[in-house]
Amino acid sequence: MEHLADSAKPGLRDRKKARRRDEIIAAARDLFTLQGIDATTMAEIAAAAEVSTPTVFNYFGSKDGILIAMISEGTREARERDKGLHWREGADLVTLIVDLFLRVSSRTLDVAGKRVWRYAEAAAIRHPETGLSKEYRNVSNALHVFLTDFLAELDLQTRAAGDCPPAFLAEVLIERWMPCFIHLITSEEQTLTQHRAVLQAQFEPLIDLIFTDACVERPHRKGATA
Repeated sequence: MEHLADSAKPGLRDRKKARRRDEIIAAARDLFTLQGIDATTMAEIAAAAEVSTPTVFNYFGSKDGILIAMISEGTREARERDKGLHWREGADLVTLIVDLFLRVSSRTLDVAGKRVWRYAEAAAIRHPETGLSKEYRNVSNALHVFLTDFLAELDLQTRAAGDCPPAFLAEVLIERWMPCFIHLITSEEQTLTQHRAVLQAQFEPLIDLIFTDACVERPHRKGATA
């Protein structure tokens, strides 16, 4: 019996550590959203999470360490959770693409508020060598891979009638989405409903230009009956 109790202790400790870690991230997210990253101290995060300041440093090392965990783990979980939501039978291609990117924008803001993403965007430009900047780029790269995989599942016909690799199409679409997302996070007033209207205006002419009318109106997945 003692052996069984001892073997269970590491699992219990691990769960407690994971829960404490999540609580620190949640506390930091609320404070970053409320008062900004620069104005938030590790001591305030510790107080909000009801742990000691050294505990926060032991878990994450710095505020950037908390941000890296928040961004990397949150965006990964969002991608996994939404993986099956992007295809909708009967929807036209513009709607599929607009709704996909709207979901990306929405989930991104669920992970962290606009202030956090402004901070990460600025850090990636000003200090590209830091761990936070590298993680920001990793998130962008992961979005490209994710979108490439989605497009590869579709039987897409371009007006040029030539081979158009899904990775290239993903890059084109992300380059159109990114300025819209930057505008969303830099405007405290813009809502997701307004953001969707912006995406619609940006993507509709581009998709109509690239893909055939039949593909735009009735997209289908490879192997499915058109």
